[in-house]
Amino acid sequence: MRFFKRFNRGELRLGRIEAFSDGVFAVAATLLVLDLKIDHLNDVHSVREAWQTLAGQFPKFISWLISFVIIGKFWLNHHHILGLARHANYGMVWLNLIFLMFQSLVPFPTAFMGAYPENPVAVSLFGVVMAFNTLIFITLHAYILRHLLKPELAGTQDPHIIRKSFVGVAAYLTGVAAAWIHVDLAFVIYGLTPLFFIVPPPAPGAKTVATED
Repeated sequence: MRFFKRFNRGELRLGRIEAFSDGVFAVAATLLVLDLKIDHLNDVHSVREAWQTLAGQFPKFISWLISFVIIGKFWLNHHHILGLARHANYGMVWLNLIFLMFQSLVPFPTAFMGAYPENPVAVSLFGVVMAFNTLIFITLHAYILRHLLKPELAGTQDPHIIRKSFVGVAAYLTGVAAAWIHVDLAFVIYGLTPLFFIVPPPAPGAKTVATED
């Protein structure tokens, strides 16, 4: 128990954590596009061969698109939950590092799924990685709410937000199961899942303020 109490220590600045996190998100998002490569054309003047080559890249393009949106959603919500914290302690830093570690892994299952879009192992692995990423993010969010929430935000957070967040985990795992039935169905589920929490949820009773340009 004394070992775990160490993680409650420290009052670290959030600025450096946010900067490092943004860097990891940026690198992960950039690495996704490296798998989009044009195959060699036997006849450089053949329009038909060029279209066939582009068509062959379609699964990789869809995989890239889905993953980029997912990383973007994670980045936006990550920015939101770090803004809830009054400071960081060692526990939050290590949870954040574990989350970022698995964010940096996202290009691997993305490339695997894009290269073998008809293989249920490749398609289901993508969902497993995304579900695990979501679980770690939920853990980080719950830790901040329980231990580091700004005093002025007490009572403003949805008391059911953590429970609601598990819809993402359930959706990705549904995609994993669907991959063994029909891989196209899994792609659809993966594409729709980021729509949950595509923007951070508003606090209970919060009102949208209209602005004029």
